[in-house]
Amino acid sequence: MAGNSKLSLFGSEWFTITLGTFAISLAFIHVHSVFQYSELIYAGQAFLYLGVIFFIITLATWILRTFMNPGVVKEDWNSLNRISFTTVIPLSASVMNAAIISYYGYDLSYTQLYVANYFTDFTAILFLSFFLGYKLYTKSPVHTNEISYGLLIPPVALSSNVLLGSMILRTQYFDTVMFLTVMGIGIAFFLFLFIGIMAFASYIRDLKANVPSPMLVLPVGVASIIVINTLVIASTRSVFQIAMPEALVVSFALWAFELWNFVVAMMISLKRVFREPASISIWAYTFPIAIFSVSSFDLRSIMENYGYAAASSIIYYIGTLAWAILIIAWIYAIVSTTVFLSHIGVASHP
Repeated sequence: MAGNSKLSLFGSEWFTITLGTFAISLAFIHVHSVFQYSELIYAGQAFLYLGVIFFIITLATWILRTFMNPGVVKEDWNSLNRISFTTVIPLSASVMNAAIISYYGYDLSYTQLYVANYFTDFTAILFLSFFLGYKLYTKSPVHTNEISYGLLIPPVALSSNVLLGSMILRTQYFDTVMFLTVMGIGIAFFLFLFIGIMAFASYIRDLKANVPSPMLVLPVGVASIIVINTLVIASTRSVFQIAMPEALVVSFALWAFELWNFVVAMMISLKRVFREPASISIWAYTFPIAIFSVSSFDLRSIMENYGYAAASSIIYYIGTLAWAILIIAWIYAIVSTTVFLSHIGVASHP
């Protein structure tokens, strides 16, 4: 029973480890496009392989947890945050596939596998997004600690499918992928407004002292992924075409808001994170910061092409700083997770 009890701790939130590792791998390929150092490719590939190992281990542990403790299924589906974190599983698979294509190129013989992965991941995330909305309306009572930025994960995940979707636009499913991309932006944007405002008010009023500081960086990923979506749509000829100048206005405005989010989150983190007990919540830093860095480099490239040297340089330095902080956050997350796991081991052997 003790073993089963310990196993029950490994819920869907543990997949943030794999997502963070895949995200940092994807960030390396964008950094390489700027600095052109071959070592960055090798480092990014190492993170990709490490992410695959983490994904296999986490998935096996999560499945074993379900079989050994069937009762956790009902608990998970009644927890708003567990439902949110479950979307990290298909998102991890999608980001992994995007990273593989980025490093090894688009292999035509695997087209159907890429497409199947994209649609499966999108469908799973969309279903979880619907179910989360249903639970928000029908669960009673909804506890104060359940109203958190963790509820933003499904909309972030839904719009993050553009990372893989942009790579399969050359297929016969072009129109469908573009349709789902715009659909993902719409859901992400408005859920970000509704849930984000609700969570922000809850933090300020009720949870200021209790919320783990890494959770406060989650909003950084939302506007950044919308920036990436907007730039992809503007760069692709379709019925959803947006002129690049208009897309840049929207993208730069969203990026500026992300910069505010990023700076505020880092200020809070410097004050609090090193005083907090070891936990896996630290992984909440990795994906949002990675997406902020990626969106910065994407925006910087386009601004440079339009001749805005000063703006391009500012975005370049901020994107590079975000990438450096991402590396530090990943290392610290590994250390924190190791300490947390050691505490679990000690607790189970009095």
